[in-house]
Amino acid sequence: MPRSILAPFKAFADEGATVGRLLAGYSNIEVSLMHCVQMALKGDLNTVIKKMFGSRGETKRIKAAKSLGEAAYDALGLGPDFRKAIGVALYCLKIRNQYAHWVWWDDNTGKLAFANLEDLGQRKRRVRDLTKLKAWHIDAVLLAEQEAFFVYADDFLSMD
Repeated sequence: MPRSILAPFKAFADEGATVGRLLAGYSNIEVSLMHCVQMALKGDLNTVIKKMFGSRGETKRIKAAKSLGEAAYDALGLGPDFRKAIGVALYCLKIRNQYAHWVWWDDNTGKLAFANLEDLGQRKRRVRDLTKLKAWHIDAVLLAEQEAFFVYADDFLSMD
């Protein structure tokens, strides 16, 4: 029987489910940030959509949101809250990015292992195998804390 690319997530089903929710749910953080900016710009969704989502790149979107919304929120006396919202979105992006482009496996440590192949790709020395790949480990407890932060972020960005 062929080995499944999802095998690590079968062995670590809870962790896999949470990683999936973080990866899939991150876009909701950007949408909530978009709505924050739109409100400050008196409902100008067209401008916000085109500036934030006109080209790919999560960091670009957050920078565009900051550029579009900061002066308007400062004028309302809410600049510190807006800068906090930007910081919250950036932290969610950091969490998302540590999982989005990595390789996953069960290394028999009892925790889900993951690593970034880009680390090897940037080495000056010749790469002959994956033994120099730095393995990181994640467990359900840390993932639950990160998911709770995503929920906090979405609630913070969605405040009425």
